[in-house]
Amino acid sequence: MAKKNRKHSKIDKLPADIKETVEQMMQADFTYAEIADYIRDCGFEISVTSVWRHATNLNATVETLRMAQENFRVIMDEIARYPQLDTSEGIIRLLSHHVLEAINNMDEEQWQNIDPIKLINQSNALIRAASYKNNMDLKNKDIMEAGMEQVKTLVFEAMARENPKLYAEVTKFLSEKQEDLK
Repeated sequence: MAKKNRKHSKIDKLPADIKETVEQMMQADFTYAEIADYIRDCGFEISVTSVWRHATNLNATVETLRMAQENFRVIMDEIARYPQLDTSEGIIRLLSHHVLEAINNMDEEQWQNIDPIKLINQSNALIRAASYKNNMDLKNKDIMEAGMEQVKTLVFEAMARENPKLYAEVTKFLSEKQEDLK
């Protein structure tokens, strides 16, 4: 499949202030003919079809942006609901949901047109991303726990030397809490 070239419409080549006004007119539901007349009144030649083409692309871009914002809002809501969830885990969950939804909504004809190798590779990429994230979480947890153990050792050694009474109280308290957990 050939790579799609980036589109540059006649409206993209207009001065910034005119282009901005045109795009505001598109969002304010002016007709394509009215927008084309405005551009012609500004001294530029344009067809109604060119205006339509730009409006179609602009609407697609705005809709894509809205979807991205909605997806980001969903991720942030999930993270707020589950504080232990980080952003990458939220993204993986969202992607997994969209993949499963797309698979569920596919009809028989679409299944016939899918390259199974490409589908397997994309599935593996998602699995690898989740696995990599879990692996990094474990490594970070191990590093944090090791660091915490070092800090605890330093604190307890210093406490035992400098304030033996406090050390005795803290170790007694921790021992009691450890027994409660058993």
